[in-house]
Amino acid sequence: MKRRFIGLLLALSCLQSLSAQEFSKDGSALYSIGAGYERMPDAYSAEGFSLGVSVRFYTSGRMFCELMGHWGTHEGDKTVMQKGKPFAVHDERDCLLAAAGAGYDVFQDAGKRYALYVKALAGYGVRSSRYDDYMPSDADDGSVTLGCEDNRKGLAFVAGVGFDARFGRWTLTPSVDAIFVGGRWNVAPMLSFGFFY
Repeated sequence: MKRRFIGLLLALSCLQSLSAQEFSKDGSALYSIGAGYERMPDAYSAEGFSLGVSVRFYTSGRMFCELMGHWGTHEGDKTVMQKGKPFAVHDERDCLLAAAGAGYDVFQDAGKRYALYVKALAGYGVRSSRYDDYMPSDADDGSVTLGCEDNRKGLAFVAGVGFDARFGRWTLTPSVDAIFVGGRWNVAPMLSFGFFY
C-alpha cells in the first residue's frame, strides 16, 4: 500500500513538473479523440453516444484552425397507446459530419496549462433516421407506421466551447458542441484526450 501511494505521489510530481515546463502553442498542432453523449431532440429516448476526432493548428498563442470529424448515434424506444393498449415504437438516428473552421483561446493561465476556448466550424454532414412513426388520434389510440426513413445531407455547422487542461504535451478536454446537420440541432457534451505535436 505504501509503495502504491509513493508511486502515485511521484507520478503526480512528474506531471506537475512537465506542466510547468516552458510551452508555446504557436505553430503546434493538438490531435484529439473523444467520446460522450449526443442529445438529439427528435429522438424517442435520452440515450445517445458520440465520437469525435479533431486537429487544432495554432497560428498564434491563442488563435487556431480546426479540422473535425464527428459521429453521433441514438437508438431507443418509447411507449405509445394503440387501441387502448401500450405499444413500443423504435427509432435509430445517426449524425456524421466533417467540418473546418476557427477558434480562439479566450482564457489562458500564465503557464498555459489551462485554457478556455470557443470555436465555429462549417462543413458537410449526413443525418439518417429509421423510426416507427406514431400519430395520436386521441388519448388511448393512434396510428403506427413501422419502418419509416428520413435521410438528409447538406451543410453542417458547429459552435463549441471547451476547457483544456494540459499535462506536458497531453491534454484532457471537457467540451460541449452544438451541431446543426440535416435541419436539426444536436448537443454533444464530450471528454477528449489530446497530444500537442
